[in-house]
Amino acid sequence: MRRCRIVGGLAALLACAWLALPAEAQQSQPRPLAGQAITVVEPFGPGSVTETVMRLLKPGMEQALGATIQVRTERSPDGSRAFDRVAAAAHDGRTLLAITDAARLFYEFLTAAKVRLESFTPIAKLTDGVSLALVAPATAPAKDYESLKAMIAAKKRPSLALYGAGSPAGVFAAMVEDHAGERFGERFIETDAEILARLAAGKAQFGILPTPAVLGKAGQANRLRAVLTSGARRHANLPDVPTLAEVTGRKSLSFTMAVVLFAPPGTPKPVADALTKAAAGAAASEQAKAAAQAAVLPLAYRDAEVLRATMARTQRVIRDLLTP
Repeated sequence: MRRCRIVGGLAALLACAWLALPAEAQQSQPRPLAGQAITVVEPFGPGSVTETVMRLLKPGMEQALGATIQVRTERSPDGSRAFDRVAAAAHDGRTLLAITDAARLFYEFLTAAKVRLESFTPIAKLTDGVSLALVAPATAPAKDYESLKAMIAAKKRPSLALYGAGSPAGVFAAMVEDHAGERFGERFIETDAEILARLAAGKAQFGILPTPAVLGKAGQANRLRAVLTSGARRHANLPDVPTLAEVTGRKSLSFTMAVVLFAPPGTPKPVADALTKAAAGAAASEQAKAAAQAAVLPLAYRDAEVLRATMARTQRVIRDLLTP
């Protein structure tokens, strides 16, 4: 036991009492969210990047917080329903938002959104950048971007499944259309899992999905072929697939998304700190890392400060991308 002198009144006495506690007792002090039920709200549905990341981190975060976590979908193409629910929640750390930064920031750029993501309490950035891929079934006639352009130029207007016109997928589709000089035909607005099913059944000729969905088990099982990606450089696992920036010669036509975790505005710092620490520990666990690797997810924890810097960079990319 460490010794200390009782000098300086009550404050010193309390400090000595703390130092006199066994190490085990010091480490078992009350946790802000212990015994609580936490809901993580995400907008994109089971099997999406956001849902998958939170499902992987859930066991580690529950253990660290001493709480139970439920991942719940509030589905909307632009993520606004999930965002609004968390914005209106009590700032006690029991309701969190998992979203891709680009999804919300594209929405804010394209609309007059009054409540902005930067007003929320940042918890953690949970992945590196994830690009989107324009994909087709292996049996589709368009085997590469040039054959897709030929289909569009011939007014065949192939059908497209994606997640919302104002979403990053919608923006990516519009960029492809602008360069090809013609629009896709019938559109199906669906979740990632529904897009995979539609492509597998031959009910859509093309789809737009995050690259982990293409490279994961479902994408491989359905033998999807990537035609283009949205990143600034070719994906390491898709070395033969060009980027839109590459085929157009315009470097500005590129972007990626990161999965981010926020609490409502005004969440107390001790609660936010506990959530950040829990996310860091969960992302570092061997179980989560192995599961992320199997899902081809670039799991990578970064703290709130890095999250803020990432958002500022994404905002600049979107401004450069969408400003005439």
